[in-house]
Amino acid sequence: MRNLLLATAAILAIATPAAARDNSGYVGLEGGVMFPNKSHVDASVDFTDPLVVDLADREIARVDHKTGYDIDAIAGYDFGMFRIEGELGYKRAKNKELEIDQDFIDDLNAGAGTAFIASDYDLGGHTSVKSAMLNGLVDFGPDNGINGYVGAGVGRAKVKAFGESDSGWAYQLIAGVRMPVSDAIDVGLKYRYFRTGKLNFNNDVPFTGVGVGSGGTVFLDNDTKYSSHSLLASLIFNFGGVAAPAPMEPVPVMAPPPPPPMATQTCSDGSVIPATSYCPAPPPPPPAPVERGERGQ
Repeated sequence: MRNLLLATAAILAIATPAAARDNSGYVGLEGGVMFPNKSHVDASVDFTDPLVVDLADREIARVDHKTGYDIDAIAGYDFGMFRIEGELGYKRAKNKELEIDQDFIDDLNAGAGTAFIASDYDLGGHTSVKSAMLNGLVDFGPDNGINGYVGAGVGRAKVKAFGESDSGWAYQLIAGVRMPVSDAIDVGLKYRYFRTGKLNFNNDVPFTGVGVGSGGTVFLDNDTKYSSHSLLASLIFNFGGVAAPAPMEPVPVMAPPPPPPMATQTCSDGSVIPATSYCPAPPPPPPAPVERGERGQ
């Protein structure tokens, strides 16, 4: 019976999911699909004819992107309910098309005597983002089951687009769920909203006019704030995830049963003795009285 109880306790200890990983570090890899938001392109125009009013800086187009991918590597420390982690990320998506504003084209043609036509153009190339972020996360739910978390991060990002690159501050909002699959491994699903500060991609496009102006230059100033939505799968290794076996309760030791009552016997004199003993011999009978003869009368 004792061996059976010990074996049962050992099986339960092995089958139990990971216990709390508080006050321990972790590392992980994440990757998934990314949905970039449209980028805005601003421009101003400087005509070569000083008598022609220049076109002030304004939004002239939007750049649409195809669905891309988002990957990152994380390393952090779990303080209990609160976690802090560093993150290195890479995002990439192909450029899809450029939507040009017709009002800007009309003003440009009127001032320069050109005949440009607004249209949507298919774009080549891609937009990529490298980022280094510091995240703060709050956990809720049990550590040995499905649990959720929310948080935010700040850092720096370098965005490459239109053949140029620029760096700026960035922030992100995070929400996700995790589930332990072993003492040290978690899997999860994570949502991320990512956004940079102002980025400047400047390109100068000269043109030749045939009307009032003799030409000029379009100054493209893509001062967009890049943003995207991502859905990621997570694989996390917890350094403190090997849970100690649950303490085993001591097996109660049963006292031996009391010995059976000793067999006895009652002797003729009324005494009670063990059945294995002999009763004392009865006392001899008293002597018989002596009868007297006639002479003695």
